[in-house]
Amino acid sequence: MTNITASGSGPRITGWRRVEGYLRQTFGIAWLAAAIRLSVFLPVSALLVCFLDPALHIPVEPRLIWRNALPFLLIMVVLYGACGRFLLSLVISTMFGWIVFKVNAIKELNMDAPLMPADVLLSHQMTHNIGFFAHYTGYRALLLLLLALVSVAVTGLVWWLEKKWYRPNWISRIIYVTLALTALITLFNGNGFWGAAYSSKALPGFDKWAPILTVRENGLMASLVKMSQAKPLTIPKPDTSIVKQFARDNKPELVELMHRQLPGELPDIVIVQSEAFFDPGVMKDVDFGQYAPNFERLASTGITGSLTTPTYGGGTIRTEFETLTGYPMAAFPLIAYPYFGLAADWMPTVPRRLASMGYSTELFHPFRSDFWNREDVMPGLGFHHSYYEDAFVGAQRAGSYISDHALFDTVLARLDQASTKPRYIMAITMENHGPWDRDDALMGPLKGKPLPSGLSPQGKVEMTYYLSHLVNGDEALGDFAKRLLARPRWTILVFYGDHLPALSAAFADLGFDDDKLPRHEHTRYMLLSNRPIATDQPRKIDLHSYDLPGLLFDVAGLPEDGYLALSSTMRRQRVREHAESGIYEQLQYNAAIMEVRCQHALSLSGGCTLLGSIETAAKAIR
Repeated sequence: MTNITASGSGPRITGWRRVEGYLRQTFGIAWLAAAIRLSVFLPVSALLVCFLDPALHIPVEPRLIWRNALPFLLIMVVLYGACGRFLLSLVISTMFGWIVFKVNAIKELNMDAPLMPADVLLSHQMTHNIGFFAHYTGYRALLLLLLALVSVAVTGLVWWLEKKWYRPNWISRIIYVTLALTALITLFNGNGFWGAAYSSKALPGFDKWAPILTVRENGLMASLVKMSQAKPLTIPKPDTSIVKQFARDNKPELVELMHRQLPGELPDIVIVQSEAFFDPGVMKDVDFGQYAPNFERLASTGITGSLTTPTYGGGTIRTEFETLTGYPMAAFPLIAYPYFGLAADWMPTVPRRLASMGYSTELFHPFRSDFWNREDVMPGLGFHHSYYEDAFVGAQRAGSYISDHALFDTVLARLDQASTKPRYIMAITMENHGPWDRDDALMGPLKGKPLPSGLSPQGKVEMTYYLSHLVNGDEALGDFAKRLLARPRWTILVFYGDHLPALSAAFADLGFDDDKLPRHEHTRYMLLSNRPIATDQPRKIDLHSYDLPGLLFDVAGLPEDGYLALSSTMRRQRVREHAESGIYEQLQYNAAIMEVRCQHALSLSGGCTLLGSIETAAKAIR
């Protein structure tokens, strides 16, 4: 319908013709222009991942390219809908992709692990501890800052240049954002078609037990999507049959462990988790004890061996969690940081078990209380008192961090205080924390000890920094053990390294005696006592870090309930049979999964029950 204005100025389009014209504009030329722009996003996203992802540098199958490019394509469409600017969407998404791959490269270098969905949990840790994490970027921090400034300038310029160019109308933009955002969310959740598109059949190189190899085989973005889709299944269904069978076959030993009587004298127990401690003797042309003679001397007087830990270069809390709970992290392969998931609630840990026997439980860690979420988690793990960096004001430093000497002196001073209760103390050192190619104050030329030969310039830098603190920490350990074990009270000391340091250049220069990769090498542990250790205890045992709780309870003669009794029996049987660890690892994993799924109340008959006492647990297998 056409109406004539009263002033005679000409026809005015009204009614359905106005709507018709708008729809023609929207779904005609406008959509054609938008389609052309959107079609550019596909090749750009493919080129982006092929350029940035080392896994896609060699000739690869198209199926990997589009699976890695798709997340960036959807991000570009979301940005295009949000801002309505084509070039700006390309610039921002490209910068975002570059940052993601650079951060992944830094994590791989320092931890031999890729970015994982669980890293999102650390975002607040990054913002609250930016200075600490900046140490790991080195010169890259300045480069990142310069690039950030350039990126802001480029973004502003593109925004200004593009402000007069064609922009889709608001209805189109809402549609773009809605569709692309829905696709992104369902993609990472694995809903519908996406689950099949990123299935194990579509990505045959996916291995949830080895995320670093998965990324190198399938590409970073495709692996992140696959890991995100698998995330709701982080607590897998266990094979209860093998655990039940093991419990039935070993019933007498399990009952014996659970019915132990408390010894007349309960020992003080001191656990030292030494940051990045390992003996360089595992490297070629380096002797054991060459740089840690006190550890080697002390270890020969107690129980010792290699220690397999669940992390490399960093991620201390993974080893820490294993030694506190006895749960192997490998049983939960998609949980990267247990203090942000598994340890959220009450758990039957070593300190909690000891507290039930009358122990006072204390933690000493000369660093920030909020780091790794320890401040919130440690009370739930059974520590009555925790002491962090504010308890070490004015303490001696060795380089960037509180020295091992100062930490050990604080622990000894605490033990000297009168107490009617036996004590369980865990000390987590910081002195030899990475990175190992820069430091606020170098400790000196290794106190007369020469560097290994055959090192590159970068390898020399890494080994100089690392070994200077290793030598200093070893002297502190020798003095600490001497004073601690000279006490008249029965005292047990457990000392272990949490992971190997990420000495990438030095490890590449020298290699290892067994020619394995750094992430497959082991740290060391030792258990000492100022009372005779039972003669039936082997003196040389290679363990996993999750074996340490059972070994400690065995040496101290303390009763062991449900899961801990199972774990100890598995360790003992493995040692007696000199068996390969594979079958026992699977037993351990399934028992741990059962324990967690049972809310930490594992029945030795294979079910879930509230184990109110050791006697109740023993009845479960009768």
